[in-house]
Amino acid sequence: MALKKKFTGYLLIAAIALLLSNVIIDLIKKPEKHEIVNELTVRQIDSVFNFVLKEYGIDSAWISTKKLKIADEDSINKQYVVMLPSDLPIPLIIRDINKIIEKDITGFVSEEKKIFGTTEIRIYTNEILKLQASLIADPNTVRQRNNFAFIISDAFELGETDYNKFLYLPYTLSVAVVPGETVPVKADTLNKFSKEYIALINNEISGDKFKLEPGDQKALLKRSVDMIVKSLNKSQLFVVDEQSKIFNSTVYNFVRDEFKKKGKKLVHLSEFIKLGAGDETELISKFKFHCEGINEAKQKIFYLPYEDFLTIRAEVEKARKRGSRVIPLSSTVLVKNIKQQK
Repeated sequence: MALKKKFTGYLLIAAIALLLSNVIIDLIKKPEKHEIVNELTVRQIDSVFNFVLKEYGIDSAWISTKKLKIADEDSINKQYVVMLPSDLPIPLIIRDINKIIEKDITGFVSEEKKIFGTTEIRIYTNEILKLQASLIADPNTVRQRNNFAFIISDAFELGETDYNKFLYLPYTLSVAVVPGETVPVKADTLNKFSKEYIALINNEISGDKFKLEPGDQKALLKRSVDMIVKSLNKSQLFVVDEQSKIFNSTVYNFVRDEFKKKGKKLVHLSEFIKLGAGDETELISKFKFHCEGINEAKQKIFYLPYEDFLTIRAEVEKARKRGSRVIPLSSTVLVKNIKQQK
């Protein structure tokens, strides 16, 4: 009898130990991971859609909605109808919408199809329709935009590495070239890289045959003008710095007239926009101010150092996205008008 009780006690202890071990295992066992699927609401996807349109400079007046009823689909009740400029590739808009949405959700699908010249897009999340829009290319829809030309003031002063990077920038930029002995050869190579240049008359002119000194005889001044024009004959503009000694001398009118005789009008350096600023924030702010000034001159020529151009480059790209263009200096109204006056 005692043996039986002892055996029963052992069984009881074993059962309790087993129960406790199961409890402990359950407590320390890592919880099973469940994949969390994020799902944007209709309102959030609408917000993304309108944000992308704004990034491309699409006016709100070109965006409308109409009632929508689709069998077996009750998640949305409207469809967007957007009139787009014909120069704006619709796939770019679809690409940017997809990029933003893909960052925030899984289970995302977009559809695109063309119906008689209209591109229709549908966006689903977890098989639920969240947005439908018709994008229509319209030749009568034109974005407000500016045309920018850039003159880099110090390109020829850059080190070899930075100068090569400058040459391969994907824009037709211009270089401010100060006359000197070795300058013409270097200037002539710019065309190979789709770059242009201006001839800048300032205090930094080097080489006796190019110098324009206020105390020189008119014969020497005339010869220097002749050499500058001949050696830099591919220059888009001949520009004079109003702070230079020659500009503020009594012989400036003579020098100006000599350039004019050779069909070269001297343009004042102050005609270009200088973005000189204390820091990067101010520099970007000034450029954005000129970008947004669509009611002023729509063609703007900036004169700035290479580093400043790199600082505003991201803003340049944003402006291009909204429809503005970076154009060669040779395509500006200023250059065309001067050439017509010859």
